[in-house]
Amino acid sequence: MNLKQKENFFKYLAKNFDSMDYPPIILWKKKKREDIKEGWRKRVKEISAGAVDYPGLYIHIPYCQTKCFFCKFRTRVSNSAKIIGQYLKCLKEEIDEFSPIFKKISFKTLYLAGGTPTLFSASQLGEILNTLERKFNLKETYQRLIESTPATISQEKLEILKKHRFNRLTIGVQAVDEKVLGMINRRNQTKDMVRRVFYMAKSAGIEIINLDLVAGLPGQTTHSFLGDLDFILELKPDAFHLYSYEEEDQVIFYKIGKKIKEKDRIRRDRMLKLADSKIKRYGYRHYRNEPYLLSWRAANFQFQFRYFANGSLLGLGAGALSYIPGHYAYHNSWLDDYLSYRLKKKFPPCLDAYRLNKKECRINYVINNIRTGVDKKKYLDLFGIDFDREFRKEIESLKKLNRLQEGNDKVRLIAKDNLESRAYSKFFYSSKVVRGIEKNLNQRNERNRFKNEARP
Repeated sequence: MNLKQKENFFKYLAKNFDSMDYPPIILWKKKKREDIKEGWRKRVKEISAGAVDYPGLYIHIPYCQTKCFFCKFRTRVSNSAKIIGQYLKCLKEEIDEFSPIFKKISFKTLYLAGGTPTLFSASQLGEILNTLERKFNLKETYQRLIESTPATISQEKLEILKKHRFNRLTIGVQAVDEKVLGMINRRNQTKDMVRRVFYMAKSAGIEIINLDLVAGLPGQTTHSFLGDLDFILELKPDAFHLYSYEEEDQVIFYKIGKKIKEKDRIRRDRMLKLADSKIKRYGYRHYRNEPYLLSWRAANFQFQFRYFANGSLLGLGAGALSYIPGHYAYHNSWLDDYLSYRLKKKFPPCLDAYRLNKKECRINYVINNIRTGVDKKKYLDLFGIDFDREFRKEIESLKKLNRLQEGNDKVRLIAKDNLESRAYSKFFYSSKVVRGIEKNLNQRNERNRFKNEARP
């Protein structure tokens, strides 16, 4: 492919396969479960022998109280203690399977996310945390994090979190305006509830509280959004994540025909610009890929260790992603398969995975860092290889397209939005991965052509 063909190809991938994962999931294949575990055994030996790593333990809870119409994640609505209890049972079985591998190392972060982990009852929450502490070495964790919603937090749950040394809580507010809450199917939340829960968590001694807000939601006006923003900033959380609503085909808004137009995108981008200047006046600053923080200590350290230090990540629970540097990237079975196998006391014999060599690990690192900037000295320290020498062709291509800002110590992608960031970061894909994607797409086109020709 010439330069223009590459640019168009990567733009197509960014638009139709929305993922920053590298290698992309469409190339992952079934790998034996035992091979995955052997990859972990090798990595544990490497860490025990002195390899620099900051292992993270991630627990995925795929259930929510309601399904927000803007959400793109694979979650299931359930308020049944019985169903969530079945999932907890499966999770504990998976913990029993993997925990013996990690006896010789300590995890640096623990993160419960989803979904909504605080959908667990207080007793269920205590049960899973006790299990994790009993089965894994968590004595040296820098940070213990959990995600929640205002409607699923209670004083009892906060006390359990504090007892188990959780020091960072994300409260997914998303919107405050009553009309917008109705539009996004979040009628179980009120402004007073958000305020009460926030101060309840502070009083419980949770050190870092992060609040989430979304800009550009259908039905949201600039006036209502700025009102929501003012409310959040008055609370002055330690961290504040402002997300941009993106139209994707798995989102309920998209499925029911509420598609955003160009004027909606312009309004959303204006919201983000107005918000950025206002948020910074309150003392918030960016830290790598994380806006906005009052201090770097408020950052999500599992995220930082995984993407900025090439750290290992063990993910447990349905659909959870895992990363074994130099060995595998893989994800768990999706919810229905996860539950059916576990309840029969049988484990899936294979998992979707990609075998990683050292070069693919370095590319993974670059793709995750290039938007905010790859520090060349840190790259050399981390991998022992000169960045400019390894990616000379990729750098030249992006410079020809005026998509790279380069300094003596840092190189950064020039992109106006997430779509462009996803597209131009793909210039760092290995030739092997590009060929694999082309082959995969050609096979899909052949299957689609066959289906069309076979129709009566």
